[in-house]
Amino acid sequence: MNRKIIIVMLLASNLFFAFTTTANTETGKGFSYLDAGVYYSDIELPLNFEKEQIKALESGIAFNLELSFQIVDVRNWRLDRNIGALTQIYTIEFNAFTRRYSVTNNNTGWQVSMSTINEVSGYLSKIKKLPLVDDSLLSLEANYVVFLNSDLRARDVSQWMKTLSFWREGLDSNLEQIQWQLFN
Repeated sequence: MNRKIIIVMLLASNLFFAFTTTANTETGKGFSYLDAGVYYSDIELPLNFEKEQIKALESGIAFNLELSFQIVDVRNWRLDRNIGALTQIYTIEFNAFTRRYSVTNNNTGWQVSMSTINEVSGYLSKIKKLPLVDDSLLSLEANYVVFLNSDLRARDVSQWMKTLSFWREGLDSNLEQIQWQLFN
């Protein structure tokens, strides 16, 4: 009886190891640095559009990639303290006439045009020099951690379309949460 239990446990641990090592090998990461009194971040966030999302884009539905940053002072023996929050939104659209994708940074108004969805994914997967917080608001003795939650959401879908289509829920994606030290 003990031998059967051991064999079952070994098989279960092997299956668990196989599933956890083959899951998502691409993980996001962030890095922050100080430049002219402002902390900036570079972010690598693996972003791959699903087939349904690409079809929806090509049929005229726009998407928002929302990056929600939260800066937290992680403290020992006391509750953590929220220092600030920032939301960065990018709108992705497809122009059927030109057959090009456009990505607009809603915070700055900056817009770029790309010919393939892979270019869009690559562009949004590596975001550089994003301003996070002014140095004067921080203390060098504190332990600041940046948390990033990312969501890809279909936008401007009319109410009648939402009630008629059950696939609407499948268009939205919650991407992984990543975190990193603001400074070392």
